[in-house]
Amino acid sequence: MSSGHCYTLDCEEPDKFPLGAVMNKALTLRGAQQHGHRYIPQILEHMARGELTTEHLATHVMPLAQGPRGYDMFKNKEDGCVRAVFQPGG
Repeated sequence: MSSGHCYTLDCEEPDKFPLGAVMNKALTLRGAQQHGHRYIPQILEHMARGELTTEHLATHVMPLAQGPRGYDMFKNKEDGCVRAVFQPGG
């Protein structure tokens, strides 16, 4: 953990979050909730009817075997990579 960074807490295992490090570094925690699961059925219906497209969100589609390369592209923001999608058996 370091100052000036944003961390996300996955509430499935909150007991493993390093609260001691937060206190030692005098960091501020903020909380929020999102209700995304409520909207998934509606979103999927819109996608099935062709009213909502998501293809533009995947800037790089590649075979699963190229996973390490895709991760590096995303991490280093190479070639305009915003989202890498890996296709099994591709």
